[in-house]
Amino acid sequence: MTRAQRRGSLAAQLQPRLVLTVAVMAILVVITTLVALRTILYNQLDAELDAAQVRQSRSSIHDDGPPGLETPGMRVGTAIAVRLIDGRAVGGVVGDGSTNASMTIEAWSALTSVPVDGGKYTVDVPGLGTYRVEARESSLGTVAVGLPVADIRRTLLWLAAFAGALGVFAVAATAFVTRAVLDRATKPLVALTDTADEVSRLELERGSVAVPRVETGPLPQHSEVTRLSTAFNDMLGRVEGALQARELSEAKLRRFVADASHELRNPLAAIRGYAELGQRSPEGTAHALGRIGAESERMTKLVNDLLLLARLDADARVEPRPVDAVEVVLNAVSDAQAASRDHRWLLDVPEDPVEVLADADQLHQVMVNLLANARTHTPPGTSVTATVERRGASAQRGGGVAIIRVLDDGPGIAPEVLPRVFERFARADDARAHSAAQSTGLGLAIVRAVVESFGGSASVESRPGLTVFTVVLPLAHRDEGGPQ
Repeated sequence: MTRAQRRGSLAAQLQPRLVLTVAVMAILVVITTLVALRTILYNQLDAELDAAQVRQSRSSIHDDGPPGLETPGMRVGTAIAVRLIDGRAVGGVVGDGSTNASMTIEAWSALTSVPVDGGKYTVDVPGLGTYRVEARESSLGTVAVGLPVADIRRTLLWLAAFAGALGVFAVAATAFVTRAVLDRATKPLVALTDTADEVSRLELERGSVAVPRVETGPLPQHSEVTRLSTAFNDMLGRVEGALQARELSEAKLRRFVADASHELRNPLAAIRGYAELGQRSPEGTAHALGRIGAESERMTKLVNDLLLLARLDADARVEPRPVDAVEVVLNAVSDAQAASRDHRWLLDVPEDPVEVLADADQLHQVMVNLLANARTHTPPGTSVTATVERRGASAQRGGGVAIIRVLDDGPGIAPEVLPRVFERFARADDARAHSAAQSTGLGLAIVRAVVESFGGSASVESRPGLTVFTVVLPLAHRDEGGPQ
């Protein structure tokens, strides 16, 4: 990450705000603590000042100084100034083990200038410092008692320094901790952003693309960042799956177009050749026209099959309705028997109807294609058996399936062809080419597409002497699709 990106990151934006918040809170705590402590200390000093006034009021004046200086319990530094009724000025300060009665006239004036209203005032006394002073009237005159506030100020200064240092340490620790925590917490977001940038630079237009993923890191599973990273990875997985599906679809489409072009090219070339033959040789015109007609019919069948597959791919499917599978199989086998007397056509169907959800015409085409596949790719004399079986729940309750099988005892399908036998233009002619009829390679693809459009499935098993095509369709029940 560049320095500019670092400055604009979420962590870089959050950290100063958090540090500033802690700094402001630390300042407020220090100020509040100092104000509270100052109030408490001054209240204690005022209470002590009231007690000093009481003590001095119980004393009498003497020649050495004002009353109360030598009273036990007086605090060191206590200053007492008296303006006697006769106008004389008396003052003194309690010393450490002795009484200092030599108060300057400036100090006496500062003390006695305090209003006599019962209030406590903070006064700067020349030569003595700052005092908390209270003045009262007595029988002797005006008496002002003061206590020094230097200890309070030293206490507040020490506490302010200590609290300030503690606040600075708290701010520095907050900056360090928040930096580490935010870096750790936003690391998946940074990885997510980097991954998104990398994905945005990928060429997704074509080809197979490997989309990177985001590392979620050691954060809790239900963390918002973890959930976002997980959701982003799921989204990337879906994108990658969609790209792979698109690539497969495009490859399948290209192969399909190439195969279709190849299949259409053959009849078109034959038609063109026979047309030229008819033009050059009038006596061969009838034969040429016959072959042109045959190739035209083959090309028409191929185009119709392609159109049907295209409609099925586009989900243009008819609404399935109850169809008697037994009747459809009977009709298809009857048609196959009329078309080819060289094969043995056998039936194994139940006496009762087996109704499935399908379309009658399309299901008939499925059976025609399966039977035509057996006829085309097996030699004369091969036995082909069509069976119908109900399995699972009854038709009244629904939920069961009907199984339609087409079996033949021909040479089987080559193992290398078997996995792709239902693909379009897939042929097993090399293994089962026992008929002069040519296959378009679309019959079995149509079988699977039609059956799957009904919600069923088609499969095949084959070995020499036994090939089984199996179609599974859902059974219809009586309250579905109207009366039975």
